[in-house]
Amino acid sequence: MVRSKRWLASWGILLVLFVPSVGWGEPEPAKGGSSFSEFRDITKFVSIEVQTAGSAEKIGLKPSALTDAARIAFRTSFNGLPFEDVTVRALQGTERPNQLGFLTCDVWTVGEEFVVAYHVDCNAGHYLSNKVLGTVWNHALLGYGPKDQIPDTIHRGLRNLIQKLAVAFFKARGEASRQ
Repeated sequence: MVRSKRWLASWGILLVLFVPSVGWGEPEPAKGGSSFSEFRDITKFVSIEVQTAGSAEKIGLKPSALTDAARIAFRTSFNGLPFEDVTVRALQGTERPNQLGFLTCDVWTVGEEFVVAYHVDCNAGHYLSNKVLGTVWNHALLGYGPKDQIPDTIHRGLRNLIQKLAVAFFKARGEASRQ
């Protein structure tokens, strides 16, 4: 009996010590996910870029072509919101850094033969201070498929991710999506 009380007391102390480290008892995020209220301050986007890694370029995915496609998708989904690819000059202008938005996507592929795995990860947000990014939104795609279908899948995925960003962006601003 004495032994079981010591054992129970030991476990009780361990639970008290470990509860904060695993995040129990902390407040949960609001229902519906995180807040995108930081989007309200953004008056224009100044950086939209797509970078590649892995075997992406070997299967025909060029960063410049993907960046161009992302910028076209942005202009379509963010109708009326300016995009000026002038990061350095804009950051030295009259706008505050949190008024300048960015969108970056990383495309990773693995494989060059029959089946290719891919991961597309997009981040968007505003500049916290001169040239420091503050990510507000992040979404990713993960999949695989025949090598000859991956470039179209990646392009379609980028368009879909940018449309999701537009919905979150305009919802946070209290505006109907401008698509």
